[in-house]
Amino acid sequence: MKNRSIIAFAALGLLLSATSLLLCSETDAESMVTHATSVILDRSSSGSAVKAALLEILDVSLLILPETDYAGEYRSRIEIAKKEFGDNSFFSDKGHQYLSLAYRLVTAGKKWQFPEEISGAYKEKDIMEQAKNVGQKLIDSALGELKAGRSEQSIQHLLEFVLMVVTPIPH
Repeated sequence: MKNRSIIAFAALGLLLSATSLLLCSETDAESMVTHATSVILDRSSSGSAVKAALLEILDVSLLILPETDYAGEYRSRIEIAKKEFGDNSFFSDKGHQYLSLAYRLVTAGKKWQFPEEISGAYKEKDIMEQAKNVGQKLIDSALGELKAGRSEQSIQHLLEFVLMVVTPIPH
C-alpha cells in the first residue's frame, strides 16, 4: 500500500512538472516570437540583428514542434536552413529551399506563395508598409494558434513570415 502511494505521488509530480514545462515553453515561445518580430519589423535594426531574430523564430518552430511522423525531417530541414542563413546571407537560395521544404511538411505538401498584398503594391513606401502589415498579421495568427494549442498551424504562420522576409519581392 505504501509503495502504491509513493508511485501515485511520483506520477503526480511528473505530471505537474511536465505541465509546467509545457506552459513555460509556450510562454517562452511567445516572448521569443514577440521579441524577434519587434527586431525584424523595426527599420532601424541592423542586418545582423534581423538575421539573429529570423533564426530565433526558426528556433521557436523547433521548440513548439509536436511529435509527428515528419518531425525528424522537419528538424533536419530547419537546421540546414539555419546553418545556411547563419553562414551566408539570409537571402541564401539553399536556405530558402530548405525552408520551403519544411513549409511543405507542415502544410501537407502545399507550396508557399508570396503574399499578393505585397507584390501588388506600387511604390516602395507602400510595399514596405504593406509587408509590415502582412508580417504582423502572420505573427498575430501564429501567436493565436499557439495559445489555442495548435502548434502546427502556428509553425505554418511562423514559416510564412520568415519566407516572406527572406524572399525578394517579385516584380
